[in-house]
Amino acid sequence: MSALPDLRHPTAGVADTQHVYRSRTGTPVLVANRYEGHGKGKFFLPYDVTKDAWKAPQLRPVYHLDRIAQANPDQPVIWVEGEKCADVLTGLGYLASTSFGGSKALAKTDLSPLAGRTVIIWPDHDEPGQGYAAKLAEELVTLHRATPLILPITDALVRAHDSAGLIPNPIHRGWDVADAIAAGWGQGEIDALINSAACDLPDATGAYLTTEVQAAANDPHPPMYHKENPDLYTLPIHRDEPALIRNDSSAALVDGLELWNTPQGEPYVTLRAKGHFEHWPVGSSTFRNYLAYAHYKAEGKAPSNAALDDKRRMLEGVARFEGETYPVSSRIAAIGRTVYLDLGDTDWQAVAITSEGWQVVSHPPARFRRSPAMQSLPVPEQHENGIELLREFLNVESEDDFRMLVAWVLGCFHPKGPYPILILSGEQGSAKSTTAQTLRDLIDPASPSTRSTPNSEQDLVIAAMHNHVLSFDNLSTIRPMMADAFCRIATGGGFGTRKLHTDSDEVLFNATRPCLLNGIPDLAARPDLADRAIGIHLPVIPTGKRKTLGAFNRDFAKAKPYILGALLEAVSCALGRIDSVSLSEAPRMADFAKWVVAAEDALGWTQGAFLDSYAANRARSDQAAVEANPVALALLSLMDGRQHWSGTATELKQVLRDRFPALIEDSQSFPRSEARFGAALRRVQPVLRRQGVNIAFSREGKAGMRVIELSNR
Repeated sequence: MSALPDLRHPTAGVADTQHVYRSRTGTPVLVANRYEGHGKGKFFLPYDVTKDAWKAPQLRPVYHLDRIAQANPDQPVIWVEGEKCADVLTGLGYLASTSFGGSKALAKTDLSPLAGRTVIIWPDHDEPGQGYAAKLAEELVTLHRATPLILPITDALVRAHDSAGLIPNPIHRGWDVADAIAAGWGQGEIDALINSAACDLPDATGAYLTTEVQAAANDPHPPMYHKENPDLYTLPIHRDEPALIRNDSSAALVDGLELWNTPQGEPYVTLRAKGHFEHWPVGSSTFRNYLAYAHYKAEGKAPSNAALDDKRRMLEGVARFEGETYPVSSRIAAIGRTVYLDLGDTDWQAVAITSEGWQVVSHPPARFRRSPAMQSLPVPEQHENGIELLREFLNVESEDDFRMLVAWVLGCFHPKGPYPILILSGEQGSAKSTTAQTLRDLIDPASPSTRSTPNSEQDLVIAAMHNHVLSFDNLSTIRPMMADAFCRIATGGGFGTRKLHTDSDEVLFNATRPCLLNGIPDLAARPDLADRAIGIHLPVIPTGKRKTLGAFNRDFAKAKPYILGALLEAVSCALGRIDSVSLSEAPRMADFAKWVVAAEDALGWTQGAFLDSYAANRARSDQAAVEANPVALALLSLMDGRQHWSGTATELKQVLRDRFPALIEDSQSFPRSEARFGAALRRVQPVLRRQGVNIAFSREGKAGMRVIELSNR
């Protein structure tokens, strides 16, 4: 913060006490001097740090503005009369403020930093104090959409929380929080006073308080789950922590809306609705409807389309050129070492997951986008055997398959990936679609839950922009182009597509997404796709064990909160142990493997159980990839009983054509051109190497003729 200049007043001299008002960034802008002498008792004489800085029409800042600007928006502000009261509360760790000049100067104070906040008003114990509180509450509600709560400071209320007899009975006229703290009150008494009022009293809008203050006071079962201490819970009133959502000192604010843009340049708006924050693209129909409704509430009539479009274009410009840049996420996000899961409910709640546990939060700092297809997750709950509850809803043949399905869902909680592609196969009646929906419903439920085969990369990118999990149902085959796209989106790769209604603008997408595919045949015919996949073959369900879909859904809905809670505990465990995990041999998708290994303790698996299951699954996937790939199958047949073969691509194709005509008759699966044949050989290199056959490429002779060498280990 900037150093203060010499604050000696030219006529009054040095003040007995000085209270510095600062800007959002901490720069001193105004000082309130308290003088005790001169035969006049105590009085304030303002002294401007910057000459003429606060002359009309500019408004004066609220006290501790820099602290408010840096604080989390869901942290309540305690408003008191006078800087002395605000300072003693701040000394105890509260977020407190007041206005310069007392109750008579409220109209000259800029209250906009309190917009959308919960403000607990602690008036002095006298009629002027009550009038000041009422006037402040009215202005906060009508002009700033804040949620004020006036504490009824009465003898009875104070006495109920003064068990040690620290406060005189009755309390004197003008009694305030500074008097309470001077008498010996601490955080315990102050929290109890505020919470008891929050339980019973309506706020200044006439509606009962719906903030975390009331929830903490009323809820005997706190939502925070700590592995080490399940009963641990701290009331958030007196936490003084840095802001995680935004710093309003640099935000682009128009009509109470925060305008910003994504790293890709897409303009967004954050608005407050019914006590929570929502994030929408400025060009979305939801925000257009919001603007129309706001105009109707203000003017009593609907705006014209032209006026509405002009307003939206103006806000889009502000977001693009004045707004800050923030990442926007779909369902899963990470800030530092905390992972956030968007519950998708109407209150825009999320779960914050750290290495210490998980907690449902009302105002997550991560900015989530919502799509029309998104469905809500249940509020998670704790259960000793939550993961085992999932077993009843998965149709698998072995313990290895169950572990791999749980591991895939757990991998979906990783905020960055890469993610293995889950491929479910099986004949009719094996519950492929139901299993796919069950797994997706644990992390990213949507309606519809699955989609048909994407026809192009553009279809895949559009789906990825609005979903965390991409689920495609009843695939009969995967075209080579789409197989490449699935590989890139699961392990990381950029996509570019033309923006709608334009010829030159491009929409860029560079993110990873979990993918889930199901179909009757084995879909991982291409080795590069199989190399990134978890393949599970589902058995046919016997007639006697089938459930109606209605009964299945009812049972799953009851178990889902507990299964989700167990998964969150596993994510917390992974966050705590990930840095200490070391894999002796890093398999393909090593980041995914390390993530699941770090969570084994919370899943109740023995050390190494997952890697054993993963190795067995990969061996089956390799075998399936070889059996479904004519090039790989022909090369394995050629090298059966042979140690070495060497020649050009043309010679190798001719040998395979002569010896295995049935394998290469399909030109779609067995390439004819040398370039495509060479690419096919490189794709099957990893899977054939694991089968014991090495493929090497070299050049020989002066002409540099390319030679292919095959060898058996």
